Amino acid sequence: MRAIPMSVCLAVLISAAACGPAKPAESPSHSDEESSPPATSGPSGASDAPSHAAPVAVPAEPAAPAGGGVPYDKESVEIGLKRSARQVKANCGALKDADGNPSGPWGKGTVTVKLGHNGHGQGATVAAPFDGKPVGRCITQAFAILIYPPFAGADTTVDWPIEVPEPPAAAPPPKAH
Repeated sequence: MRAIPMSVCLAVLISAAACGPAKPAESPSHSDEESSPPATSGPSGASDAPSHAAPVAVPAEPAAPAGGGVPYDKESVEIGLKRSARQVKANCGALKDADGNPSGPWGKGTVTVKLGHNGHGQGATVAAPFDGKPVGRCITQAFAILIYPPFAGADTTVDWPIEVPEPPAAAPPPKAH
C-alpha cells in the first residue's frame, strides 16, 4: 500500500472545511435555480454564485377579491344574509300591536347591513316604511346576528332585499249552537 504524504491529507481536509457541509441535492421544482448561470471562480478562488440557503416559506398574498371586487367571501356572507331574510319573512310580518292586531307594514324593501371585517355583523338599517316600527326592529335584529369568515380590509356595507308578508287573516271563531 502506498503512503499518502501528510501535506496531501491536510490539503484535502482544509479544502473540505472551506467548502462547508455537504449540500443536499436540489429538487427539480427549483426552476429559477436551474436557469441560473454556472458558478465561476473569481481571482481568490471563491465562487461568485450566490449561496442558496434553505427555502423560506413566504406567506401567499391574498387572492384578488372574487365576485366583482368584494373583499369578503361572498358565498359565505350570502348564506347568512339569506338565512336572516328567511327569518324576517317567517316572523316579522306576524308582529302584533298592543291590542293583538297585526301591526304591519308589510311588503318588500331593502335592509343595509354593515359587515365587520372581524366576521360579525355590525348593525343594520332599514328604510321607510319599516323604520321606527316594531317590524323594522325585527328586521334589524334578524340581520344583526350575522357571522361569516373574517376578511382583510375595512368594514363594508351591503344592501339586501327583504320581504315582510302580511299574515293570513284570522278565521272568525266558529259559532256555538
